[in-house]
Amino acid sequence: MEFFFDLMNSFLPHFKTVFLAIVALGFLIFIHEFGHFWAAKRCGIKVNTFSIGFGPKIVGIQRDETEYKISLLPFGGYVQMEGENPSEQTGAAGEFASASVGSRAFVIAAGPAVNLLFGVLVYGAVFATGLDRKAADLISGFTGMPLGEKEAVQMGAVADNGPGAAGGLMPGDILVSVNGDPIRHWSTVQREVIISANKTLKFVVDRDGERQTLFVKPNAISTVRGDLGEIRVRSGDETVVNHIRKGSPAAEAGLQVGDVIESINGERLYNVPYFGYGVWHPTANWIDEKYKALYNNINQNREALVLGIRRADETRTLVIPVEWRVIASVQEGSIAEDAGIQNGDVLLTFNWGTINETTLHSQLTAANQPIEIGLMREGNLEQVTLSGETESSETDPEHIMFGLMWQASFSGIQLDRKTAPLPEYNLFTGFGKGVEATWLTFTAIGNTLQKLAGGDMSPKLLAGPIGIVHLTSESSRHGLSSVLVFIGFISINLAIVNLLPIPIADGGQLLFCAVEKIRGKPMPRKAQEIVHQVSVVLLIGFFLYVTWFDGISVIHGIRN
Repeated sequence: MEFFFDLMNSFLPHFKTVFLAIVALGFLIFIHEFGHFWAAKRCGIKVNTFSIGFGPKIVGIQRDETEYKISLLPFGGYVQMEGENPSEQTGAAGEFASASVGSRAFVIAAGPAVNLLFGVLVYGAVFATGLDRKAADLISGFTGMPLGEKEAVQMGAVADNGPGAAGGLMPGDILVSVNGDPIRHWSTVQREVIISANKTLKFVVDRDGERQTLFVKPNAISTVRGDLGEIRVRSGDETVVNHIRKGSPAAEAGLQVGDVIESINGERLYNVPYFGYGVWHPTANWIDEKYKALYNNINQNREALVLGIRRADETRTLVIPVEWRVIASVQEGSIAEDAGIQNGDVLLTFNWGTINETTLHSQLTAANQPIEIGLMREGNLEQVTLSGETESSETDPEHIMFGLMWQASFSGIQLDRKTAPLPEYNLFTGFGKGVEATWLTFTAIGNTLQKLAGGDMSPKLLAGPIGIVHLTSESSRHGLSSVLVFIGFISINLAIVNLLPIPIADGGQLLFCAVEKIRGKPMPRKAQEIVHQVSVVLLIGFFLYVTWFDGISVIHGIRN
């Protein structure tokens, strides 16, 4: 199955994106409506129509009393039962309104219940068959809980002139809570910051064993969806050595794979050092400026770089000389890839001169074509030629020239973020974990809706069908497990949204059933008709509102 998924990724990227998202969303709608359909049949209620999609019929078939059809607009669906609409009720047997209150409540609740159950099954299946890092990060983002070992959430880099620094946040702070919500995963911080462009955040942090309360007012960043909050900080992580080049200065000094680098020249590390192409880009941001400063620190005494490392429970200091290498990475289908440059190649010369990682971006932008690149691959020297591209960073600041990217590594060391090993589950523990993750997702979505209702979050940030298609396509880039996790998340969302006490939603209908049970009789038919009609108008208006912002966001992304 993974093979066919990868095959579709390779040959049909654009078609696959839309097709996969529509099929996934259509399936979730199908199982929701099937829940209503199955429950109605069980209760002896006549079902006139089972439709996937809204609008004009594309294809359909009649079986007994029910017409099964697929309609033009795939973002929705419905089961139309006899006498469901108040204006069509006659009191005859087999009508929805003629069934008992318990039967009607059972039919109404069956749709969201199936979506919730499907979310449990999908989460459980991903846990049981083996998590990858991207899927684990998605689940942690949705639930606000880390998987595996519970580690403290630490503050990493903080912009010197940003809102985080102004509020007193410092690298190394252990984050305890934000606005009273416990912080167990960095996604909680991200979510609160984004929705808080106009109010002040209350952080509780642990600094050197003492609790402190800090107040941070995010900057308001204007986007097509309105103002989003930003405090210009990064989550903290430990820097681990994941590869050492044989015969390099680091290898000769005794550095080992798995060593944690805690400091460079006495400067404490709170994030993994990065010296890639973006650091030297004209539009480099505040975190890139931090990396530039560290790069300059390393070069202050290239004969004696001092590394503070931790190996198991032991700390030690190593002194090594600095030797830079420029490691290439290329975009798929780019000019650089067509020219023969491969990921991992060591770039040596530029138009017969020595490569300089700090000026390579400007050299690519300004050089006359063709451009000659000398590189080393597995000890062999090769020469490639780049030509054919005319755009420059002056006309398009975000443009990656020729699809060529690079990262400079020092002294034969490759660094990465230290991550805890992912837990492994069997069939039973995996589905148990799926139940837990579903509940945590359920509560996280509930908290978001509470903020929405309280005015703490703008409805412009919600995603409709177009947004779901876009996000599904984004998750597909990370593999099958990530797609399944996202589909499970959307299914749980559908269950919750349908249970809201909105008259036209399942939750609203359940509320009417409860009122009828208490009163001993249904609401007057005229009142039901008015509520139904008003709800339809409001729902259509809200759908168009969310879809509008989805659309302009996607268009904005394509244009940029």
